[in-house]
Amino acid sequence: MAKLIGNIRITGVTGTEGAPAHFEVVFVPYSGRLNTKTVSVPTYDDLVAFLTEIRISEDDATRWAGRVRSGGVVLIPNIERNDGLLRENGLLAD
Repeated sequence: MAKLIGNIRITGVTGTEGAPAHFEVVFVPYSGRLNTKTVSVPTYDDLVAFLTEIRISEDDATRWAGRVRSGGVVLIPNIERNDGLLRENGLLAD
């Protein structure tokens, strides 16, 4: 398993007639070409749970989720994770 370094970008998407409001989470690597995927998270509580699943502390996850809920887009810098962890949480394609 390779370690990957990059940022996590979280975007708050407002609801429309056809789709409810949700959060989009994307891993943005510092270098290299990776087949990354966007994960859609429906609620604030689910976003906090998702961030803790990718090994961000619960306090930090709550802080980042609160910022995206009030600000729209947040970039979490310097994330170093195994590719397997990112893959099993849907941020990397197989």
